[in-house]
Amino acid sequence: MSLANEVSQEADKATTNDLIKCRDELLPRLKDLTERVQMLSWSLHQNFIDTYFNFTPTKSLEQLNYKNRKSNILSDFTKFQEDVKFLDKKSEKKEVIEEFENNCKKLDKSLNSFHDLCTVVEGKIILDKANHEFGRYNYTEAMVSVNELKNKLRSMKFEGNGTKALANLNSQAESQLALYTAELSIEMEDIFTWSQKKGGNFLTYSLSVQQSDPSLLQKILKSLYVIERMNAELALFSHFFIDKLLHDIIQHNCEIFTEDYIGALVFNIKINLNETKKPNFQTIFMNLTAVFEFLQSTLGTQLVAEKTFIQVFADNIQDKFFNKIIEDCIRNNLPSCEGTYENYKNIVIELDSFNKFLIELKFVDTDKSPLNGYINDTECVLYNKKCDKLLSDVRNLLNESLSYGTIIVGTNLEMQNESLFDVTQKEVVYDLNNPLFMPRCVISQNVKRIMSMIVEHLEESIKLPQKYNNQLVMYIKDIAVMYQCIIPKKFKINLEHCPLDIALFFNNCFYLAHSLLGPPWRNSMPPPLAELLNTTLLECIQDLRVLGLEKISLFLQAQKNVIIQKIEANELPWSHDSYETLDRGINYAITLMQDLKNAWQAVLPARMYELTVCTLIQALCQSMLGRIFADTKPICEDLVYMIAVRFEDTIAEIATLFEEPMKFESKIDVWSKFEMMPKLLKAQMLEIVDLWSQHKGLSQSYACEEIRLIIKMRFPDDKYRLKILKEIQ
Repeated sequence: MSLANEVSQEADKATTNDLIKCRDELLPRLKDLTERVQMLSWSLHQNFIDTYFNFTPTKSLEQLNYKNRKSNILSDFTKFQEDVKFLDKKSEKKEVIEEFENNCKKLDKSLNSFHDLCTVVEGKIILDKANHEFGRYNYTEAMVSVNELKNKLRSMKFEGNGTKALANLNSQAESQLALYTAELSIEMEDIFTWSQKKGGNFLTYSLSVQQSDPSLLQKILKSLYVIERMNAELALFSHFFIDKLLHDIIQHNCEIFTEDYIGALVFNIKINLNETKKPNFQTIFMNLTAVFEFLQSTLGTQLVAEKTFIQVFADNIQDKFFNKIIEDCIRNNLPSCEGTYENYKNIVIELDSFNKFLIELKFVDTDKSPLNGYINDTECVLYNKKCDKLLSDVRNLLNESLSYGTIIVGTNLEMQNESLFDVTQKEVVYDLNNPLFMPRCVISQNVKRIMSMIVEHLEESIKLPQKYNNQLVMYIKDIAVMYQCIIPKKFKINLEHCPLDIALFFNNCFYLAHSLLGPPWRNSMPPPLAELLNTTLLECIQDLRVLGLEKISLFLQAQKNVIIQKIEANELPWSHDSYETLDRGINYAITLMQDLKNAWQAVLPARMYELTVCTLIQALCQSMLGRIFADTKPICEDLVYMIAVRFEDTIAEIATLFEEPMKFESKIDVWSKFEMMPKLLKAQMLEIVDLWSQHKGLSQSYACEEIRLIIKMRFPDDKYRLKILKEIQ
């Protein structure tokens, strides 16, 4: 073994021996201290049970020599902790003092229980002392001590009878604190009172504060503040102040005067109920200033705490106070046009002075006053009011009937594009009479007025800061959403059964959508605003288009179902009665489409009118063809002729639904097939064979099996028919 290793081992032995020696010196002290703590804890626990569970104390704390024993334990424990810290610094081998540490943990656990027991046995002393202090008008000290005791008891836990004793002690503390609070409330009611008296044509509000004992008033206010009862005590006065006093000061002219009774100062607000003239801003703010100055001079100067009396009062009423001032006093006088703007500037002077007074009084923080927004930027106040008026005017316009006043908009151009409204217009001036990509149609006048107001506000917003541009864009989006929500609900029946209103609603939705695309906006608005309009309104523009299409599609689907039901409702096989049923169904469909022509042709865009009517024609044609092939039994020749003539008449009647000749083949899938049906019903067998072999349109429209069915229905079953049927391939 090297010399270095030998030296290291000797050093370790020396260190270990020192630790053992130090531990051996501290261990008896540790055990003695633990034993003393446990013995006193047991005595205190018994005293606590006897006092608050059995209610028959056997030994008092003086008899237990509680103060000295507790003091000695705490003093010895402090010295012991210092010695243990010294031992920890020297110790690097924890295994040497492991047993010692376990004993230390046992002592810590005993001390925790000991501290709780000290608190509960001293509870009676604290409560008795609090009663004594409260009787000497030291309200704050008494209530704070009981409140602190309550808070400590809340975190404690005992077992067995200790739990019940703890509950009894806690109950006594709560009862004592409640009694103090009740007595302070009575004192407060005597010191600060308010009343309302009505006599004849006058209404008088009175606020009274006792001045005979300022020291007592200070103690009461501070005690209520410290135990956080001030807000509760001011709750009734807060309601009185907002609902009655403030309301009448805003609505009526007041006469204010004070009276000095023996030991009390009374502040009176007298109101003449016969006077109809409302007070101006200056009068209102002067009267409110007088009320606050009275409260500050009488109660505010007496509360010495982190918050002033006015600050505590503000916690109760601040939001309602400012809402009342803004709604009843300011908002009704906000300018909605340039003519009233100059008058509002004069109001702002008074408003600013009152706002500064409230800030100095600490009723509100400088940067948190709601009045700042009505003072600092009067141009934006004017614009905000205009935006609110915009929404209000739009709501009023939306109450008008869809067909109350109509106007023609859009451009009547040749439309090469198949899309309903995506019309490429060249060299056209875009305005509200001719929105972007809008074909000629009829809309409700109120929709155009709405767009006119929107454009006016946009043009005016260019002069204001960017944030107000953003606000207006959101207002415009709200208008689009309002139209989508209000109109379908308000005119629900009309949009289900009235063709004219359905067409106008469809046009209105598309007019709003295309107008909100702008003329386009980048040509007339600053780039940031134009970009914001395009991105923000994109979703609601699409929603408007979808909603318009949805309403007209639902109506068309309902009419299609009725047409199909009436055509397919006749009985099988064919007879004169079933033909009459078919004829009535066709007449209904043609009459319906004639009515829609009268309602829609001059209202809807030309292409939309074509698509809607062709949708119903398609349903009629398919139903009639389906009825022909529904039964393959032979039909008498005169009935076949009647059906053929009815097909021809239907073709002629359909043609009258349009002002100009229409290429139905490109609009209606089954038109060629429908148009050929009367020829097939009138032709002889050889003519049918010739048509099948020579007419390409026939073979493209009909399957060979359908031609065979027509032959089987019309001609008798013989060898000649069999031969003809074989040729139809």
